[in-house]
Amino acid sequence: MSITSWFRRLSTIAFSIFLSLAIFTLPANAFVTTDYQKLLLTNACVNCDLSKADLSGKDLYASALDGANLSEANLSGSLLNDAKLKGANLKKANLSGAILMGVTLSDADLTEANLSQADLYNALLSNTKLLNADLTGADFTEAIISDADLSNAVGKNAKLKGAIFSRAILSGADLSNTFMRNTRLSAATLKGTKLSGADLSNSVMPDGTTYNGDVTKFGALQ
Repeated sequence: MSITSWFRRLSTIAFSIFLSLAIFTLPANAFVTTDYQKLLLTNACVNCDLSKADLSGKDLYASALDGANLSEANLSGSLLNDAKLKGANLKKANLSGAILMGVTLSDADLTEANLSQADLYNALLSNTKLLNADLTGADFTEAIISDADLSNAVGKNAKLKGAIFSRAILSGADLSNTFMRNTRLSAATLKGTKLSGADLSNSVMPDGTTYNGDVTKFGALQ
């Protein structure tokens, strides 16, 4: 082996060692930053870690975020029409005032999330966790919320016209003064649900009958 070849080989080995050390000593949030930039550049970041990211006011129309970790992320005022967030982690995320028309949130976890004043017209939230979520003044008109868990959620003054709550758990939820005409509550759990002032005209109740002015027989509070 010539001296030149030997030096080239030594240089290659040294560079490989340096690169390996550089990768392993990168701060943990370097990869989070990369995911953040990837989302803004491509409008897609499936299974990414975007926890605690500030995405407030961002245009994320039709973005692909299935399985993403957005726990405690700030998405207030963001545009998420037709976005795909199936199975996403949105625990304690701030989605107040966000536009989420036609969004897919099936199997997502929105426990303790803030959805106050958000627009979720025609959204898909089947099998979604909304425990202790703030839904105050949110618009869920014609949304599909079947098999979802809304235990202890607060949804005062929310718009729920034509929404589908089939088999949903609404135990302890506060839906006072909501607009719930033509909603479907087939086989839904209403134990301790607060419905004072709610407009349930023409709604289908848990036993399949049409609302007749009394919800107490289903365990709800009126």
